[in-house]
Amino acid sequence: MLGEGQFLARTLWIKERYLQQILRGEKTLEVRVGYPNILRLKPGDVIRLNDRYPATIRKATRYDNFQELLEAEDPRTIAPHLPAGELLSALRSIYPPQKEALGVVALELELSATTS
Repeated sequence: MLGEGQFLARTLWIKERYLQQILRGEKTLEVRVGYPNILRLKPGDVIRLNDRYPATIRKATRYDNFQELLEAEDPRTIAPHLPAGELLSALRSIYPPQKEALGVVALELELSATTS
């Protein structure tokens, strides 16, 4: 049982190179498809990146697909070192069409002051 002021933070697993971009402040949006656990995330939720780094969700925006996401968001906030024209194919190489069909969620993350 958790005491007052304690919480159980969800863990979001991120590939190491993308995690490092988040930790350096280069990547501020994490893109996921609409799995039920992702759809439950909301602004103000505290999560742990790779079970190590606390972060707060500042904004969670839903899109129908990756194309709609890329029309609304700055690609540099998603993949800072990838040319914008390559991002759509990169996302679709990670998530096949049946996963994209679940919808897309852009999570705007802010690292907590303590990153231990």
